[in-house]
Amino acid sequence: MAEILRGAEVARERRGPCAVTVGAFDGVHLGHQEILQTTIAMARDRGIRSCAVTFDPHPAEYAGIEDFRYLMDLDERVYHLAASGVDLVRVLPFDDDLAATAPPDYVRDILVGDLGAKAVVVGATHRFGRGGRGDTALLDQMSATLGFTVRLVPATTLDGDVVSSSRIRGAVAEGRMKLARRMLGRPFGLNGSVVPGYQRGAKLGFPTANLSPPPRRVLPALGIYAGTVGIEGQVHPTGVHVGPVPTFGCDHLTIEAHILDFRGDLLGRELRIDFLRRLRDVVPFDSQDELVLQIERDLLLTRQVVDEHLGKSKAQGEGA
Repeated sequence: MAEILRGAEVARERRGPCAVTVGAFDGVHLGHQEILQTTIAMARDRGIRSCAVTFDPHPAEYAGIEDFRYLMDLDERVYHLAASGVDLVRVLPFDDDLAATAPPDYVRDILVGDLGAKAVVVGATHRFGRGGRGDTALLDQMSATLGFTVRLVPATTLDGDVVSSSRIRGAVAEGRMKLARRMLGRPFGLNGSVVPGYQRGAKLGFPTANLSPPPRRVLPALGIYAGTVGIEGQVHPTGVHVGPVPTFGCDHLTIEAHILDFRGDLLGRELRIDFLRRLRDVVPFDSQDELVLQIERDLLLTRQVVDEHLGKSKAQGEGA
C-alpha cells in the first residue's frame, strides 16, 4: 500500500526521486486512472518511486466557488489514489502561499525541489501556478534545464465526450447513475453518518438508516434508487430515498436507506451507499397502503438491479 503524507510539512519531506502526477483528482475517474497508471509505468522504467500529489482543500473550494460540490471527500480521494498502485500519495495544503506561487517557481521549487520530480505526468490541459497561468508548454520549456521529462496523457473519452469530474458531477445531479458509473469505473457512492430519523419507515415495516452526508458533496437527483451498502464485509441490496417525503408532509430533503437482509442498530456509524440506478420520482400517495405497495415493488426491483450488477461484476472479475 502507498505511503501517505499529509500536513503543512509534507512538501519538505523528501522521499527521493519520483515520477510525479499532480491534480485535484476528484472522483479518481477513468481519466485519472490512466494518468496514474502512466505515472507508475514511467517510475518502474526509471527505477524510481511513483507519486500522486493532490490538494486540501480542493482549489475550487479555496477559490470560493459557492456552488462547488465534491464527488469525493479527501479521505476517499486519498484511498483511491493509494489503491491505484502508486508508491506515495502526498496531500499539499492549498493555501495562500501555494496559490500565489508563480508558475516557474512552482516547477522549480515544488515539483523538482520539494517533490523530487524526475518525470512529470499530466493531462494535456493541466494548469498550475498563480492564476493557473502555468501550462504544459512551460513544463516542456523548463524540463531540459531542470532534468526531468514530461509525459502528456491524452484525455479519456466515453461516448465521444471527455471523461471529467464536472461531467460526472452533472450525471450524478441528473440521476444518471449508469453513466456516472461508467466514467468512474465504479458506482457513485455517498458516505456519511447515520443520524436519528422520524421512524416513518419503521412504522410501515421498512426501517431506514438516515444519512447525513458531509458538506459540499454532490447529491443524486431527487428520486428512489437501487443501491448497495456494505456492512461487515457483506453487500446488502438497498433501496434509497433521496428527497422530501410528501406523503407525510415532509418537504425537506432526506436520504433514507432501507437495507435488505439486515437488522441492527446503525445509529452513529459511518455508512456508504453505492447508487446503481434511479428507479422513479418521489411522488405523494393517497394512502399509506398505496405507499407500502410501491415500496415493495421498489425493493423487488432493487434486488433485481443489485443481482444483475453483482453478477456482472463477478463475471468481469473472473474474466480479468
